[in-house]
Amino acid sequence: MLNLNIKFIVGTLFDGRRRFHDMLVAMGAQRRCAQRLDAVGDRLLGMGTKINRLRAHISSGTVGQALDTDGNLRGSLKSLKEDIREIRCQLAALQTPLANARLARAFARLSKIAEDTYAAADKLQWEIDEYERDRGR
Repeated sequence: MLNLNIKFIVGTLFDGRRRFHDMLVAMGAQRRCAQRLDAVGDRLLGMGTKINRLRAHISSGTVGQALDTDGNLRGSLKSLKEDIREIRCQLAALQTPLANARLARAFARLSKIAEDTYAAADKLQWEIDEYERDRGR
């Protein structure tokens, strides 16, 4: 009987150790995922900054020439918005209640940056259209 109890205790300890190891592996994966999400967020934040600088330049009225006659800039903004839309859909699908605090913060940060950058790109598209329309008059 004592032998069975010892086997049970040792088995329980090893099982707990295996679960602890699995938890540590999962935490490492979540940390790496959070770092990648933060890197994407940083790149989007940089794009948003450039977009807002161009918007400020347009609204200052000092452009003085045609801004996007070939439509490349508007096409790039459209492509950026599609990429952001895809990122936001993927974020919604990936969120899990089992995420640690670091990963949850990375999800929230990237979601906010993506929303802000999308809005800035949308406004810039509209402002370029308005600018080109006004210059055509």
